[in-house]
Amino acid sequence: MHRFFRRNLPTEARIRAWVGEHPLMRRLLARAGFFGLDRRTLARGVSVGLLVGLTPTVGFQTPLLILLCVLLRASFPAAFLVSWVSNPLTAAPLYFAFNRTGEAVFGEWLGLSPSGAAGHAATQTLYLGLGSLLIALPAALAGYFLFLGAWRLSVLYKWRSRSSRGA
Repeated sequence: MHRFFRRNLPTEARIRAWVGEHPLMRRLLARAGFFGLDRRTLARGVSVGLLVGLTPTVGFQTPLLILLCVLLRASFPAAFLVSWVSNPLTAAPLYFAFNRTGEAVFGEWLGLSPSGAAGHAATQTLYLGLGSLLIALPAALAGYFLFLGAWRLSVLYKWRSRSSRGA
């Protein structure tokens, strides 16, 4: 398996050469901060990863991450890592919780009365989507500010340790 991937996946030099041959792509990725490592780009990446990871987008999470990272100038590696909050082990409990949350909050307000299996499936899918947005949007916002706060604390800690060594 390792040999297969090693033989068929492009090397970093090939990727850099491809990006070098495509100036539009290079400008787009540079402008978007796609691989950026500054605090705001990383915080936006964490936020995008939480937003996509906590919504029922299995199957097209990565293209959605790429699109949102380019649009919001977020770090793709950070978004990709954080989006694994919904991995194969946690997806079922998360989706169950999303469905129940959506049904509890919007069930009476929407007043849907499905008939048949297809109507029931559509209603449950609607509750799943609404419930996931109810959880994902505040989680993404909290992730953004928590990351910035953690970054600031790490900088202060490093600054204090340097000043105490100098004294």
